[in-house]
Amino acid sequence: MASSMVFYTSVALLCLLIITPVSTADLCKWYGIAPFCFIGNSCPDGCFKTLESNKGDGFPCWFSVKKHCCCPKRALDSIINKLVSSDKK
Repeated sequence: MASSMVFYTSVALLCLLIITPVSTADLCKWYGIAPFCFIGNSCPDGCFKTLESNKGDGFPCWFSVKKHCCCPKRALDSIINKLVSSDKK
């Protein structure tokens, strides 16, 4: 019973992700401030690192690297907030 509930919840969330337009800004972002890219280059809690780059999305690093982090929980929260706010209109 519990496993079927998890399955149906996963399917519902997957459908939401497919039918709701999500910008990549909601999901993934570069972290690190050039030229000293060790400043602010940690992924936030609940996010995971997908890439490292000397340049990332902008100016090159003199020290360290920029990290590209994806935050699926934040994207899902953003989708849910958009759906809830559109229901209130």
